[in-house]
Amino acid sequence: MKKIIASIILVSATLFANGQCSSMGLSVSASDTAYVQLYHPGFFLIPSGFANTCEWEVTTFSGEVVFQDATSGDAFEQGQVLFDHMVPITDSMEVTVAITNTIEGIICTVTDTLFWKETEVLPGIFIGNWDVLNIVGGVEEVLTSTAHYGGEDNDFKVFPSPFDTYFQIEGSQDLYSLSLLNLSGQVIESYASVSLLEKVDVSHLPAGMYFVQFLSADRSSYGVKRMVKAK
Repeated sequence: MKKIIASIILVSATLFANGQCSSMGLSVSASDTAYVQLYHPGFFLIPSGFANTCEWEVTTFSGEVVFQDATSGDAFEQGQVLFDHMVPITDSMEVTVAITNTIEGIICTVTDTLFWKETEVLPGIFIGNWDVLNIVGGVEEVLTSTAHYGGEDNDFKVFPSPFDTYFQIEGSQDLYSLSLLNLSGQVIESYASVSLLEKVDVSHLPAGMYFVQFLSADRSSYGVKRMVKAK
């Protein structure tokens, strides 16, 4: 029964990740003639969104690169960028963000068009701002070779999985600090110093999927493991 529950949860999470890329879109959260602030909700739409790494590129339609950046971290650190530019308001720009999540094994690429939009607020009086066409839906690719998030130590193991009341760890180092995260990327438990084979009590947690972020005491080994609580 535990294996069945774990399989159902893992399959559901994979389907959920696949479905959310098709719902991804970009928005303009602030702008003026010479700057634009962009946002995407990938942290919330992709399971284990804390593991997203995002590559941004803005170009003119003649191919000139206006802005490039790479972001990661929490919702706004990874999902929001601000850039200055010299593109006239009579032209448009193409925005592309490629979101890679090695835990889910996907790349979600979203492309949209930035254009200058004017709104008549009073008869004959207009205000303008940069906006996107709001093309909803990313293009998803499956990673053919998934590198573990954070350069994960392949010797690190979390067991048993699925687990009921506790889990234990094995690894190449003697001590690790651990953070337990839910599917939204929220840290729900932290453990400053856990030794190998020490039993970590998680009997109070509800059933579901979790992620264990680990960092060895000497900071040489780090990464993320996925695990399932059966009941």
